[in-house]
Amino acid sequence: MVRAWVSAAFALLLLLVGGCGSTAGGTVASSGSAFNPTDVAWLQLAEALHARALPMLALAPGRSASPELVEVAERLAEEHGEGRERLRALLVRAGAGAVENPHAGHDMPGMPTADDLEALRGLRGKKFDRRFVPLVRAYLDQLVLVAEGERRSGASEEVRRLAATMARAHEAELARLAEAAPETSVR
Repeated sequence: MVRAWVSAAFALLLLLVGGCGSTAGGTVASSGSAFNPTDVAWLQLAEALHARALPMLALAPGRSASPELVEVAERLAEEHGEGRERLRALLVRAGAGAVENPHAGHDMPGMPTADDLEALRGLRGKKFDRRFVPLVRAYLDQLVLVAEGERRSGASEEVRRLAATMARAHEAELARLAEAAPETSVR
């Protein structure tokens, strides 16, 4: 089941790559570049996922009933804020730094929507936790999934290593999330 999900997500990533590697100004990652379209697409997807999740993570300290869950959210916010900077720096090196991220305005798997954020803002305590944990889990699961596609098909060794490092960190955070909120972490 997991392998089928990874394959489906990777196929989606490849479909997205066709539209992600170019702009009206031309191709972002040329054939002579150390970065291929998969690298650029992954960097853009991961950056957009991080950007969308940061406001969600910022809600936990004032609303969660669980100090452990707040700790997970605060750690994720800090690490993913820093991770977003690494992703942006690599996008600049790949020639896509000046290009608007094509995924920034999309609602995609793993991204909390505006409706999700609005609902979370209206919740506190265990009700907040019950809604928050599945959203964070979906976000981390999606990051792990798209990192697998990059690790298999990216051209840049540096980007593939970053994807592998981030995937391991996200998997560890999934385990911490399950420990922090076991009653909402049934998978």
